[in-house]
Amino acid sequence: MKTRLLIVHPEPSTLALLSSMLMSMGHEIDEAANDRMAVRLMERGGVDLMIAGVDPSDIEALELLAYMRRKHRQIPVILMFPDSNPERTKEALRLGALAVLKFPVPATELRAAVTQALGPVAAAQASAAVAAAAALPKPAATTPSAPQPTANPQNYSPAPAAYHRAEQLAKDWGIVGNDPSLRQAIELAASIAPMRSPVLIVGEPGTGKSLLARTLHNMGSRGDKPFINFDCTARGETWADHDPMASIPGASNGQGDHEWRSKLAQAQAGTLFLNEVSELPDDLRLQLLRVLQDREFESMNSNHNGQPDVRFLMSTSENLVGLVEQGKFRQDLYHRISVICLKLPPLRHRGTDIEQLAEYFRARFAQEFNKNVVGFTRDALDCLNKYDWPGNVRELEGVIQRGVVLSQGSRITSGHLSPSLGNPRILRPSSMAPRPHHSMSIRPLKEALEEPEKRIIIQALQALNWNRQETARVLDINRTTLYKKMKKYGLLVDGPIWVN
Repeated sequence: MKTRLLIVHPEPSTLALLSSMLMSMGHEIDEAANDRMAVRLMERGGVDLMIAGVDPSDIEALELLAYMRRKHRQIPVILMFPDSNPERTKEALRLGALAVLKFPVPATELRAAVTQALGPVAAAQASAAVAAAAALPKPAATTPSAPQPTANPQNYSPAPAAYHRAEQLAKDWGIVGNDPSLRQAIELAASIAPMRSPVLIVGEPGTGKSLLARTLHNMGSRGDKPFINFDCTARGETWADHDPMASIPGASNGQGDHEWRSKLAQAQAGTLFLNEVSELPDDLRLQLLRVLQDREFESMNSNHNGQPDVRFLMSTSENLVGLVEQGKFRQDLYHRISVICLKLPPLRHRGTDIEQLAEYFRARFAQEFNKNVVGFTRDALDCLNKYDWPGNVRELEGVIQRGVVLSQGSRITSGHLSPSLGNPRILRPSSMAPRPHHSMSIRPLKEALEEPEKRIIIQALQALNWNRQETARVLDINRTTLYKKMKKYGLLVDGPIWVN
C-alpha cells in the first residue's frame, strides 16, 4: 500500500517542486495551498504524513500544527521554515512537529526526514499485512516455486537524476552562478523537464529567460525535437496586416494569425517558446488559451481542428499579477500558464556570481577573438561589483566583450570597461527608468521629498531581499503603508506566487 502525504505550501511552484520530489519516492500526494484546504483534506482521512511550509511572519503560523496535535496526534508533521531560528524550532517541536527543516531543503535531506517519519507507518502496514495473511486459509501443498518479492514500503525509487545532475546540467548549458535563488530555479527546471506542463519563466530583461527556456527544452524528452521561438514583442511587417477578427470562426485570418499557426505547426512534437507573453496580441491570447484548455488548434491547410503535441514555455519581464488586476491580461490565461513558475533573480541580487560570470565571459571571448586575456585587475573587479547592472547578465556580457576587445595586455582594467560603470551605484529595479537630471529648481515640498523617500525604500528592500514584512518593520511603518508606497513608486515588480 502506498503512503499518502499531504503537502501544504502557499507557493504553487514550490508545491509542484515538493510534489515532484516526493512522488519520485513512490508516495501518493495531496496538495493544499493554505490551512483551510489542509484541514479539509485531513478530515477526509487517509493521510500518513503532513509536510507544511510556514511563513514565520504569520502570527498564526503554528495554528495548523496545534490543530494536528488536537485532532490527529498520531500523524507525524514535518515543518519547513525559510530561515533558522532556534526559538521557533524549539516551539514547533514542543507543539508536536516531528522535524523542522530549513527551506529550500536539499532533496536528500527531505527524503531522509520523510523516510524516518514514515518508519512507524511502514511497520504498522507490514504488521497488518502479516496478520491478514495469517488469517487466510492455508492453500493445498503444491510444488515449491521461487519466492516472490514482498512489498517493502521503504524501498523507495531513487529521486530523479535531474536533482543530482542539476548543477552539471547548468554548466553544460551555460547557466553560470551559485546564487541560491538561481540554484533553486535550476533544480526545479531539472525536475520538471520531462513533464509536458506549461512553464512560465519570470525575470527582468537580460536575466537569461531565453537561455533557461532552451535549457529546459534540451533537458527534457523533447530535446532532439524542434525548439521554436515566437517573439511576442514583434511588430512591424510581421504584424502589420494582423486582423483582430482572426480568432472568430469564419472571419478572415491576418498575418499575425498565420504566423501563430505556422509556428505552432513547426513546433509539433517539440517546444514552442513564447518570449514576453504579456505582449501577445489579444486575439492570439484567446487562441493560446484555447490550445492550453481544449488541446485544439486550427491547422494551417484546413479548417479542421488538430490536436497539438507541443510543450509551451513562456517568459515575461512584466508583473502579470498586476496586469491581471488592471484588466490588461486575461485572468483565465494567467492561471493556465502559471501552473509552474521559474523566477530568475536580477544580477544585482546575485553577489559573487558577478565575478564568476565575468570570468566565464572573459574566457569565452578571449578564445573567440584569439586574445591572451587571462583575467581582471582589482580595480576592474571593483567596478563590476559596485555597478547595479540594470541590463543584468546581457549587459555584463557586452561589457566583458568590450573589455576583451580593447585590452592590449593580459588583464582587463577598469579603463577597458564601459564608461557607464563609473557612475554611482543606484539600487533600483530595471523596470524603473532613471529620471533625467535637471538643474536646481524650486519644487513643491511633497514632490521634492518623494525622491529621497523612494530611494530609502528601494535601499531597504534591496538590503532585505525584498522581504516586505521585514522592510516595513525596519522602516517603522505598517505593511499596508509600505505596499501603497511601493505601488506609488512602481516597485511592485514581484508577484506573490513566484519561486524566490
